[in-house]
Amino acid sequence: MQVLHITKVFIDEQAGGVQRSITALSRATRGRPIGHRLLTLADDGPWERDDPQNNLTVRAEKRSGKFMHTDFSLRAHRVIAKEAGEADVIHYHLPWPFAQWLDQAVPANTPRVATYHADICRSPMVTRLYQPLMMRFLKSLEAVMATSPVYCQTSPVLRQLSAKKLHVAELGLDIDQVDQASLDQQRQHYAEVLGTGFLLFLGTTRYYKGAHVAIDALAHSQARLVIAGDSPDRAALQARAKALGVDDQLIFLGRVSDPAKWALLDLSAGVVLPSILRAEAFGLVLLEAAAASRAAITCEIGTATSHIVRDGETGYVVEPRDSVALAEAMERLVTDPAQAAIMGNNARRHYDKHFTAGAYAERVLAVYEQVTGQVLGDSMAQPGIQQGGIA
Repeated sequence: MQVLHITKVFIDEQAGGVQRSITALSRATRGRPIGHRLLTLADDGPWERDDPQNNLTVRAEKRSGKFMHTDFSLRAHRVIAKEAGEADVIHYHLPWPFAQWLDQAVPANTPRVATYHADICRSPMVTRLYQPLMMRFLKSLEAVMATSPVYCQTSPVLRQLSAKKLHVAELGLDIDQVDQASLDQQRQHYAEVLGTGFLLFLGTTRYYKGAHVAIDALAHSQARLVIAGDSPDRAALQARAKALGVDDQLIFLGRVSDPAKWALLDLSAGVVLPSILRAEAFGLVLLEAAAASRAAITCEIGTATSHIVRDGETGYVVEPRDSVALAEAMERLVTDPAQAAIMGNNARRHYDKHFTAGAYAERVLAVYEQVTGQVLGDSMAQPGIQQGGIA
């Protein structure tokens, strides 16, 4: 079976949950009779790259620009007909309004599915104009996959789809392979620089992820917060911390390597993801925390965040924008390491049972089999990926 994934941007340009979910799926299906191609846009396109390790070929067409926050390409429509003609199933990753225009070039007899990753939250005008067209598009597909059962219930878009068309395919994640020597080196470095027992915000500090709320919470807690990831708003966040008198509790590391990421997780008391908007539809960093046997703190925003983190069992769930409640949860993690360890172990068991890349792939392959009539077998490849030092 040949699958053609279609998404607006890939890891080469921008890391993100959508991109990582595609790679996790393709990598987990190595050894199955299935190949994955991905069509995307890039400022430096056109180009094509093979990634045998991840069982994926990526083709990027040149991005022409953006219209109402939507990436588009004048070249891509000429390419999609050939790419789609060689595929057994088309897999759209939405929302992306331009994908609906590309779909016009897909042969009528080619099965089409979509993963609906999130509602459009950034632009109310785009939502009002596009939602009727998007609903027509989604209803024309053979299947639509939600990334969590919670999102099926809370998304105004997904609630309009029939139960027959709508499937749940919760995302999963590999534990990245990291050289043990590199991991040990990074752990030693950060242990000397940071010590242990800090709380970790891992990822880009986009507004909806609530890093500013975590900084506000420091004013009500003795916790230290380490931010590891791109921070385009770093100056504003630092100014906020200084105004609150908590700048000595806040450390920015910028983007870190994979070995550094896992070393930081290992040294931390837990992970904080205080997202405030539904744009945080899943939160893969919560799976990384669970894979590292670390408790996590997140917010109840009607998405998968409070589905992954079980309040009081694998971490804490608080109301969004409530810096006092967030501070209380942060304080509990750093002052009660025994309880934090229990919750971290619970999180790892929850991850192993529900959120591995292999488990995610099985859910998606079941949908592929249903819409194509092809049988892909039941022997999922086992990459044997180990994370040294993370239990």
